[in-house]
Amino acid sequence: MPRRKSRKPRPFEIVMDEAGGEAFPWDLGEHLNGCLAAYQMKPNYGAAVFFALEALWGIARDVGIRAEAGTLDPAQLDEHWVLSPLIALPVPWIWVRALGTAWEKYKTEDGLLGQAFGLEGGGQGKPPTIATLMQMLDELAIASWIGSHVQAGRAAHKKIRIEDLILDASEKFDRSDVTIRRAWRRFGPRERQRYSQGS
Repeated sequence: MPRRKSRKPRPFEIVMDEAGGEAFPWDLGEHLNGCLAAYQMKPNYGAAVFFALEALWGIARDVGIRAEAGTLDPAQLDEHWVLSPLIALPVPWIWVRALGTAWEKYKTEDGLLGQAFGLEGGGQGKPPTIATLMQMLDELAIASWIGSHVQAGRAAHKKIRIEDLILDASEKFDRSDVTIRRAWRRFGPRERQRYSQGS
């Protein structure tokens, strides 16, 4: 089976890698909160399944990073699975329910896995649901990155121009300034609200 070509990290991966800081480059809580927030912006069946898979990927990534950093209990480690397969980890119920429902649908209805999970389709000429949700996740991360830089500038009593941050983000994430502006227009109000509430 041919291996997939390696790709550049997506914007949401870059932002999540920076969220934890230099000491531990991953913030699982931020990742899980982001999955829930993104689902709440587009609450439908396909989105629930997509973000459930994204949340589980984040939990597995967190375990892998912690294992590499040597912060896990050595008695719980496993040569093949990173952690012993019997170790229980907390997973938010919403994601367990979404995946359980999707699997039940796949087992009881005719159709392909992607259709049962609500990740394919969208109609003639429309992108698959998964592509739309990946774009939303990236745009949410871009807006979060801009919002955090606005907040840091204000805390340091520096004058921050959104346009300068848009150009910086365009370079950082290798996206056009049009894409960055769209992300900020779409999710900037959410970021402003987050920071005004002190979260």
